[in-house]
Amino acid sequence: MTKETPNEPCFPDYTDSILNLSNSILKYYGIEPFHETHPGADYLLSKNFPHVVVILLDGLGMNILERNLTYRDFLRRNLYSDYSSVFPPTTTSSTTTFLSGLSPVEHGWLGWDVYFKQEDKTVCCFKNTLQRSTTPAADYHVARKYLPYKSIIDMINETGKAKANVVFPFGENGHSTLSSWVQAIKDSVNTPQKTFTYAYWENPDKELHFRGNRSNDVMKMINDLNAEMAYLCGTTKDTLFLITADHGHEDIQNVFLQEDYPEIAKMLQRPCSIEPRAISFFVKEEYKDVFAREFNDKFSKDYILFTREEALEKKLFGPGKPNENLTGIGDFIAAAISYKTILWNKECTQFKSHHAGLRKEEMRIPLIWYGKKARKNVGNKIFLTTLSLIVAFIVYILVI
Repeated sequence: MTKETPNEPCFPDYTDSILNLSNSILKYYGIEPFHETHPGADYLLSKNFPHVVVILLDGLGMNILERNLTYRDFLRRNLYSDYSSVFPPTTTSSTTTFLSGLSPVEHGWLGWDVYFKQEDKTVCCFKNTLQRSTTPAADYHVARKYLPYKSIIDMINETGKAKANVVFPFGENGHSTLSSWVQAIKDSVNTPQKTFTYAYWENPDKELHFRGNRSNDVMKMINDLNAEMAYLCGTTKDTLFLITADHGHEDIQNVFLQEDYPEIAKMLQRPCSIEPRAISFFVKEEYKDVFAREFNDKFSKDYILFTREEALEKKLFGPGKPNENLTGIGDFIAAAISYKTILWNKECTQFKSHHAGLRKEEMRIPLIWYGKKARKNVGNKIFLTTLSLIVAFIVYILVI
C-alpha cells in the first residue's frame, strides 16, 4: 500500500518576498524602507535606468508560469528568481503590501472579506460591499477609513525624484484591453523626466478561477500575455521592467460548512471571513474550548489551525506591529494545505481554482526582469573609432 504524501505547508518568507521588492523601490528613490529590501531587486535597480516599471500579472505564480510557457518563452527566459508572496497569498493582501511597503498585519487588508468590529460588519475591502452582497457597506469606504495607508506612488512623487503613476484595467482611466493597457505603459515612460510606473493586469487570475489551471484557454491567454510583454519590453528603451505576480493558483475541491459540517458551523458567531483558503473563525464563547478539537478532527489533513495568538507570534501575516484598527483576525485562523477548500455554504461563488493557502503552488511567485538602455550617438562613435584606426595605421606606415 502506497503511503499518502503529506501536505507540506509553504510558509511565506518575509526576507525574500514581494514585501521586500516594495521596500527596494522605496530605497531606490531615497525613501527610508519600512522593512528589509530585496537583494536581487537592489542589484537590478542599481543599473540606474531612467524609467522603472513594475508589472504585476494577477495569478501568474511559478506553477502557472512553468506549466504554460517553455524556457524559450520571454517571461521564463528572463526569470531572475522565484520568491515569496505574503500570507494570505491573495490579491487584496499582496497588492496592498506592494503599494504600501507594509506587511499584511500592518496594513490590515488581509483578504477579500474582512470583519470590522467598529462597524460589526464583514466587508469586501476592494468593493466596499457587505460580504457576499452588492449592498454598499457604508456611504464611505470602510477599509480606507479604518485601515488607511500611504501609497508608494505618493511617496515617490513627494520626493520629486521621479514621476510615479499607475496603469490599471479598471477605474476612471482604466484600460479594458490588453493592447490599450500595454500602450499606456509605453506612454508613461515616453518622457525625458524620470518615472516609476506600477501596472496591474487582472489576468490570468480571472480566467484561472473559472476555467482551472489546465485549461487550453488559459494557456492561450498566458502565451498572449507573454507575447505582449516581449513586445513591450523589446520596444521600450531606457526602462527597467520588473514583472511579478501576487500569488499562484491551485485547482480545488469545494466543501460547504453549513451543509456538510453543521456541527462546526453552529459554533461560529458569524460566517467565515478573509478567504476560503485562509479562514478567520469567530467562535461563540461556549464553544471556544472544543472548536479546535472538532475542526482538526475533520480537517487536520487539509488545514493548519492557528489560534489568533499563534498566528501573530509566528508572524504568519508578516513582521511589524499589528495595525491598531485590525479586527479581522478571529479566534482561529485556518490555512489550507490541501486542495480542499471550505466555503460557508452553497450560495457562495464556486471556483475551479483558487489561492490564499499555504501550498507552494499558491505562495511562490516569479521575479522577471528586462532592461535595455538606448545607445546614444552610436554612428558617430563608430565613425570616430574607424577614423582613429585609419590615422594610427597611416602613422605606423610613415614611421616604418
